[in-house]
Formats: sequence, structure tokens, C-alpha cells
Amino acid sequence: MTRVLLVASVARHFTYFHLPVIHLLQAQGCEVHVACRADGDEGKLAEHGVRTWPVVFRRSPWNPSNLVAFFTLLALMRRQDYRLVHVHTPVASLLGRLAARLTRVPAVLYTAHGFHFYRGAPFLNWLLYYPLEWLAAHWTDGLLAINAEDYQQALRLPVRGKVYRVPGVGVPLPADPGPPQGLTVLAAGDLLANKNLGQLLRAWRHVMDAEPRAMLLIAGEGPQAAGLRSLANQLGIGGQVRFLGFRRDLPELLVGATVVVSASRREGLPRVILEAMAAARPVVVTDVRGHRDLVEDERTGFLVPLGDPEAMAAAVSRLLGEPDLAATMGARARERVAGYAVDRVVQAMEAIYAEWTGRPLA
Repeated sequence: MTRVLLVASVARHFTYFHLPVIHLLQAQGCEVHVACRADGDEGKLAEHGVRTWPVVFRRSPWNPSNLVAFFTLLALMRRQDYRLVHVHTPVASLLGRLAARLTRVPAVLYTAHGFHFYRGAPFLNWLLYYPLEWLAAHWTDGLLAINAEDYQQALRLPVRGKVYRVPGVGVPLPADPGPPQGLTVLAAGDLLANKNLGQLLRAWRHVMDAEPRAMLLIAGEGPQAAGLRSLANQLGIGGQVRFLGFRRDLPELLVGATVVVSASRREGLPRVILEAMAAARPVVVTDVRGHRDLVEDERTGFLVPLGDPEAMAAAVSRLLGEPDLAATMGARARERVAGYAVDRVVQAMEAIYAEWTGRPLA
């Protein structure tokens, strides 16, 4: 049986983003392994017939613990006869491609979920991350970009094989949920500095003036959690903001929301915004890479300037106060997101896998 290895920072990355592609590989008769840091989702992967190898990746590429992760990964690839390795997430993808080169894996694919160097990024990002991606491109047979800006950047890298643009990781298209109940705004994702939730909290102070009945829900966990709760209390909005922690019922939360918001400084192709659009919910997002690929300003939602809480508040307040506008934008969003459906992504990945193995993997 053909063995395929998928590599990413944590197990949750696979359960949240890549189960459809895992099922595609299994349907072709492949034995799918993953290498990642344990985070509690290993059991769910096992339920889907996936073998997990623990590799403790750290977020910073300069963390010395990643040397241990690299040698663990190298030993794994030397023991197993992998025909294809597909890597994800920055550190795991760099170490995974180097290990695959040293062990002469026949085909190495890399999905860039959002380069750390991008238009408007700090110079330090370009100084640190661009040289690493340039180097690793020499070990990459297929580089898969999921947004327009990254695709153009990838074409400039010395990729050993070929650059592709794929429609993200795929989103299910549920039945139309109908209109929301109440006045609820939802933000979801890891509570990291990049998610820029301080802008949203500062915007919420103004939203409360326009719509005092509205409630802000923030789903996710991360190192910024305590600081964000403190900021909400400092701004006097603690009673209208609920921090939900990590949730597995995000589709239900999206259906219950009137508006979905993202204040991120950068995105690849945000799954939560795709899911919101599939649920016919209008979105308010910062005008950054990844968001711009999905949102047509004033048609499927609003693009607002990064670092402008007042503009974000005005857009959210307008959608809360004009339900007909929110419904129209939500319907247009649902139509637009059809191009990012799971079946489109699976078809694209099936063709790419076949191209680099010369035939179906089985």
C-alpha cells in the first residue's frame, strides 16, 4: 500500500482543514500518516484511519527545539517508504521539505497558507522569512498558493517544479439557514497578535452606542486571551462581549450571527470567512491579503482599513441596523463562495497528486 505523509504544526490543522483531502487519498488506496504536535485531536484522526507521528514543532523558526523536531522527522522519513510528502504551516513545511530532500522522497508538495512576507509586511518579515522560502523552494516539486498575492509571490520563487493556485482548503455549502435571530456579531480564530482583535474591541465601543442590544462573541483561544479580556473591561464593554474559548460548533455559531468580522493584519484564505459566506452571512473584514480575494466591498460585505476602529464600527452598525442590506449581502456572499466549495478543492488536489506521481497514488 502506498504511504503518504502530511506534515503540519498541530493535529487540529488536519481535522479542521484537510479531512476531505485525507479521504481522497484513502479512496485511492493510500495509507495516510501525519506528523504534527499533539493537541488532543489525534484520536479524531485515528477515527478517520490516519496514523499520527508526534513531532513537536514550535511556532518560531528560531526556537532551538525545532532541531529536535527536524531530526525526529528525518528519522521518520528514513524508516517509512513515503512516495509523497505534503507539508503545511511555516516551520513544519520548512523542516518537512528539508527532511524530504535528504531522504529523497519522490514528490514533495507545499501548501502556503499565507506567506509571512506580503505587501505591507514589516521589513523584518521579508528579511527573515523570504530567504527561508527562497531556499526551500529548491526542494519543492509543487507549491500551492491559495490567494492571488501569494500566487504572484510564489511565481518569483525558484520552485523546483511548478506553482499552482488552488481555491483554499474547501468549504461545505450547507442549506440556506435563513435569517439570524437577534443582534449578534461573531469573530472566530486563534487569539494571536495577527488577529488584531484590539481593533474590533475598540470598534465595539462605538457599535454599542449605535446598537446597545448587540452582543459580540469571540470564539477561540490563544496567548492574547487574558489581555483581550482586560482591554474589554478597560473599554467598558465587558458586559457586551463574550469570550467563548475554543469551540467545535462554529457552523452553529455562524448561523446564529448577524454579522461575522475579521480584523486580521494578514490572512491566507480565511476558512471562517468562507464558512460565514457559505452560511449567507455578511462580513466586515480588514482590507488585507486573503480578505480581498473573498470580499467584494459593499456587495458581499465591507472591506475596512486596517487600524481604523471607527470605520469597522460604522460598517458593523450599518449591517445591524439595516437587516435588508445584511440579507442581500449575505445572499451574494453565498453565491460567490460556491467557487471555493470542498468538491472543487478535492478535484484540484486529485489532479495535482496525479501529476506528481504520474498516475493515481494507489
